[in-house]
Formats: sequence, C-alpha cells, structure tokens
Amino acid sequence: MKLTEIAALASVPFLVASCIQKEEPNTECDIEAISLHLDRPTECFFHDYDTLQAVIPADSIITFNIRSYADVGLVPVTLRLTQGASAFLTKVGGGEEPFVNGSPVDLSEEKERRFRIVSEDKMWSRTYRLTVKHDKPSEGNLSFDFEEYELDASGKYYVWKACDVFTDGMWKNGNPGFKISKSSAQPMEYPSTPVAGGGPDGSACVKLETCDTGPFGKMVNMRLASGSMFNGIFDVSNALKDARKATLMGSPFTSKPEQMRVWVRYEPGSFFQDVAANPVEGIVDEPDIYVVLYRNEDPLGAKVQIDGDDVLTNPYIIGKGRLPHNYNADGSDKLSGTPIHGLTDQWQEITIPITYSEEPDETILKNKGYSLVFSIASSWQGGFFMGAVGSKLYIDKLRLFCD
Repeated sequence: MKLTEIAALASVPFLVASCIQKEEPNTECDIEAISLHLDRPTECFFHDYDTLQAVIPADSIITFNIRSYADVGLVPVTLRLTQGASAFLTKVGGGEEPFVNGSPVDLSEEKERRFRIVSEDKMWSRTYRLTVKHDKPSEGNLSFDFEEYELDASGKYYVWKACDVFTDGMWKNGNPGFKISKSSAQPMEYPSTPVAGGGPDGSACVKLETCDTGPFGKMVNMRLASGSMFNGIFDVSNALKDARKATLMGSPFTSKPEQMRVWVRYEPGSFFQDVAANPVEGIVDEPDIYVVLYRNEDPLGAKVQIDGDDVLTNPYIIGKGRLPHNYNADGSDKLSGTPIHGLTDQWQEITIPITYSEEPDETILKNKGYSLVFSIASSWQGGFFMGAVGSKLYIDKLRLFCD
C-alpha cells in the first residue's frame, strides 16, 4: 500500500467524527414525578399510590394530602427530573444545598419546601413548592357561586376558585389549551369567562362559549373549543396530542351525592358544524352538564383515573346524573334538531338526580376510594370538536346535595 493511501485511510475517523454533531445539553428543568417513602403509607395516606405524583409541566405547586389525624416528619423524597437536570433544596434558614434522591426532607406541620431545578446546560432553572397537607373532611353538600375568580399567572385567561375537595382547590377548563391555539385572544375572548352582575340574582356568573380556534386550530384539526368547567387536571402539554386524554377528571370524595341543582340559561349558536367545520343541516347544538361518582382504585390496588374519553363509560363508574339528551338505540349520542333538555335563554334552576348501579361502600367512601366528577360544557360534542360556534351556556349557583 502506498504511503498516500495509508494517510488517506488514517484520516477517515477524523472525517467521520467531524460529521457527527455533539448533542447539545438539555435545556429542560422540570420535575416529572415525585414520590415520598413511608414504611406504612396507608397510616398517613388514603391509598398506597397517593405517595407518588406525576407532575404535569404547567404545575409548580405540588401538594400531597394525608389523613386529617396523621402527621409526617422527616420523609425520604425521590424526584424524577428531565434529562441531565439537577435539584437544589432551599434550606430552612436560607440558602440552598444540592439535593440527592432518597434524602429525608422535613415535611411536618404543613411546611412548604422549595426545590430549584437547574437544566443540564445550567442556563435555566425553575422552582417548585412542595407541601404535605392534612385532609379537611367534607360535610357532604357542596355549593359554588363562582364569585371568586382572577386572571391566571400569565394574565391571559380567567380561573375560578372552588373548594378544598377539588384538586388544588380550583375549577379547571379548556382556557389553557385555547391559549395555545389563539394566543392573541384577550381574556374576555376565551371560552370560559366571568360575567360580573350577570347571574339570576345580579351576582357574578360564568359564561361558557363555543369559540373558533383560528388558523392554528384548523391546522391541527381542532377547529372549535367548547367553553367548559370541570374538576380534576388539564394536562395542557398533551392538549394538542389528545385533548380528551389530557383531561383527567375527578377528585376524591367521601359522601354519596344524590342530586345536583344549578341555575342555567342557554343560547345555541347559529349552525352546527362537524369536525371539518362543515355545516350539518337540521342539528341544534346542546350544552352538557353531568356529575359522576367512580371507584378510583381497582381490585389490585392500582389507581383508576378516568379522562375525557371514558368519563361516562368507564366500568368503575357507580353513579351518574346528566342533563337529558337524545340517544340512539345502542345508547350512543344522537345529534338532533329537537333537543329535550329544556334549557332556554331565560334563567331557570334545574335539578339533575344521580342514579346508581350499586350502592357506595361506606368504608371505601370514608377512605376516599371514590372520586367525584363535575363537568359542564357549552357544546355536548365539543370534546370531539363539533358544535356551533357562538353557543353560550351561563351557569350560577351550583349545589350538590348528598345523603
């Protein structure tokens, strides 16, 4: 072999190496999941799985609920972070120190502890607040007047306070998803907005409106957004991938609901459209209001979490009440030109009774083994991106009466 050929071959590895781009350090700085480690979890928590929480990207406040009579002290904590990220725990006296998974953290007396997560490239950081709180036993009946609302942290859309029974004490809705599709919208142009003085007694109420999602919504085949209110979690990071799966519904509840009453009025939009925004002749848009009670643990002790796909069909549902609709012979939804719900553009109080396929078990109730779902929407097919743009459902003074 000639010397020139040997030299050419020797240079090949360097040429190949120069073509391979070095992977850039990760810029994400999120906690993806957090777990607390106790020898006997159910002495403090209601279920074994309550010691583990997945953390959605939008959340920076992490709350674990324990039994009202229980307490914790130093608890080993494990964080699952985005690739390459590192964690620092704020010290009680100030400053911070590197956090190592499995290290004990003082979570007694509902102390708030802060973790700062730093990205692999060291350019970004994010602070999370962790608290272990005592459960506040519900008196059963619930009452919501929708008087406490404010703009979210971004100042783009409204959020409503609910009660301690709800996850993080807040009503959820599709406004965060609408922000992605129509970021130029003003707060009062979102699907869920407050109406000061608009209620049946002159107090504030909520307006849920089915809205066009604009060019971006068209591009992702989600051309409208129904105004909505529900309890649970909306994982906005998965909203574009699968909006119904991103809607995690329900909060643990310790009473047997019997009926829901709510003041409503409704104005359907001018024409019903399918998922491709084609007008569907002879169909009138309808709102949706329902309440569900379901078993949140399977026979093996695994968590049951229903979402927008199976909130009315999941086999662990034991109780359900819903605004009347037309249905096909097989039980599927029937789009109709003659709705039977009876709502008009005038305020009226409606009652929705809850029927049961089986009686709730008192011991399971006491241990938060059932979850309660509220769901209200301006278009009952809005989850499938069908409905009438401009449909408006006004709600106020929601009451849940329990046994």
